[in-house]
Amino acid sequence: MLGWGSAGSGAALVALVGIFAVLAFGDHALVVGGAAVVIFVGAAVIGSCWQARRERRAQAAALCDGPEITIDLRSPSAPRISSTDAATGLVDQMHFRTTLTQRVASARRQLQPLSLVVFELDGFERARPERREQSMRLVGSVMRRTLRESDIACRFGDAAVAALLEDTPESGAACAAERLRRAVAGTPTGRSLTISAGIACYPSHALDAHELLRRSVRALATARATGRDRVEIAGGD
Repeated sequence: MLGWGSAGSGAALVALVGIFAVLAFGDHALVVGGAAVVIFVGAAVIGSCWQARRERRAQAAALCDGPEITIDLRSPSAPRISSTDAATGLVDQMHFRTTLTQRVASARRQLQPLSLVVFELDGFERARPERREQSMRLVGSVMRRTLRESDIACRFGDAAVAALLEDTPESGAACAAERLRRAVAGTPTGRSLTISAGIACYPSHALDAHELLRRSVRALATARATGRDRVEIAGGD
C-alpha cells in the first residue's frame, strides 16, 4: 500500500496534475487542479492512517511472539521442600554448599576471614542404629546452642556435621571447635562417642569454596588418623 509519505514526491505529483489540467482543460484548469489537490491530500491522509495501523499490528504481533511470562500464583504459605535435616535440626548439605559458595564470595568482597569446620563422630560406625540417631540429635542441639546466629551449620553425612563461621580466623575457629568438642564430651553420649574436627580458613588455606571444603575434610582425616577426639587445622599441602 502506497503510504504517500514523501513531501517531495507529493509536490511533484501536484505539479504534474496542474500542468495536465492546464493543457487539457484550459479555463477550467483551476477547478480541476483544486479537485486534484483535494483528492491527493485525502489519499495522503488515508495512506498515512493505514500505514500507522499496519505498524501497530506489527508491534502487537511481535509482542505476542515474544517470550512467555510465567507468574507464580502460589500463596506465601504454600508448602515448600524443607532444607532442614530432621534428626539434627540443621540445614541439609545441598543448602549448605550453596551458602558456602555465597559466603566465600562475600568474604572476598569484604576482605574478611571465613572458617569452615567439619566434625565427625568417631565411634559412630560401631554404635547401634538407635544410638546413632540419638547422637546426631545431641550434636545438632549442641551446635545450635554453641554457634553464633551469624554462623551456619549443616548435617554433612551419616556421622558428620559442618559449621561455617563468618568473619572468623583459624584461631577463633579452633576455639569454637574445641568448645563444641568439649560440650559433646560432657554429655552421656560423649562417654562412648567422641568427636573430631578439621578446620580450613579463607584466605589462609584456600581461596574458593571447593578448596576450602577439601582442605577442611583433609584436616578432619588427619585428626581421626592421629588419635581422634581432637581438632586439627589444615596445614600446607
